[in-house]
Amino acid sequence: MLYVCFIFLFTFLLNEKVLGNSCENDNCTSTIDIPLITHLNAPLKAELDISILTEQLKELIGHEVKQAVSTAMKDIVENIVDKRARSAVENLQTFNNLTISTFLQEMEDVTARKSDLRTMEENLNGRIEQMKEKQNLTESKLSAVEADFERSTKRDVTARKNDVRIMEENLEKSIEQQKITESKLSSVEAQLKSSTKRVAMTAHPSSYGTITNTIMKFDDVKYSVGITNLSSFKTTGKFTCEHEGLYLISASVMSNTNDAHYHIRLNGNTISQTYIGQHNGGKLFTGAVTVTRTLNPNDQVWLYASGSWYLYGGTNSKLTIIKVK
Repeated sequence: MLYVCFIFLFTFLLNEKVLGNSCENDNCTSTIDIPLITHLNAPLKAELDISILTEQLKELIGHEVKQAVSTAMKDIVENIVDKRARSAVENLQTFNNLTISTFLQEMEDVTARKSDLRTMEENLNGRIEQMKEKQNLTESKLSAVEADFERSTKRDVTARKNDVRIMEENLEKSIEQQKITESKLSSVEAQLKSSTKRVAMTAHPSSYGTITNTIMKFDDVKYSVGITNLSSFKTTGKFTCEHEGLYLISASVMSNTNDAHYHIRLNGNTISQTYIGQHNGGKLFTGAVTVTRTLNPNDQVWLYASGSWYLYGGTNSKLTIIKVK
């Protein structure tokens, strides 16, 4: 750029007709030829000392060059800055235009959506109001129905309570009457069972031998009916009554011992005493007895051998107990 300015100034000086042709460099102190008259065949020359002029010219040229360079640089910088600023402004304006356009479009969309939402909200509020009206109407009807139901229910409950109380009283009376009837029926059934229950037993001693002051055990039971405690009878020799009634007790005992005798006892009390007989010439004698007694449940009957004598067991001796009524 400095080179261009220098050429410009040099061209300017040439146009002012200042020519130096006898000076070789910038420090020239010799004279120069300046044409004074032109178009002459004979040259006319004047010698001038231009050293001072050269210095001044150099300063002037330097000053002008600096000023020109400064102005040019300023213009160039301003031009560059203006171009960049204009480009930036144009870009910014384009971006702003696009942004504003987009924003306006979005605002329009938002406005439209707000309008749609407002319409939807109005419709929804209308429906809510309708639903509220229906609900209020329904609640009113429901309250009326509940009131009617409550009144009718109270009447029904009161009537039913009275019915239930009457039924309970009748039921209590029926239960009491039933208990009385059941008690009577149980008594009758017990009497009937006792009167119709068959009880019978025939038993024999299973062994032979001498017995002394002991309960006679008829442990060989040939037949029994209506008796559930036979095992106790076989072990102890005591018959335990299970059913109330009139019983026939019959015993037949064989022995060859003089003055052999036995007792029939009821609950420890002797109700019969039987002698078998006297021994005569090695013969056997049998002592038999039959008694009747009314027995109650848990009454016990047994045969008791008094003294010491020989008992013929097996089918030679037997005990029979029969409920006859």
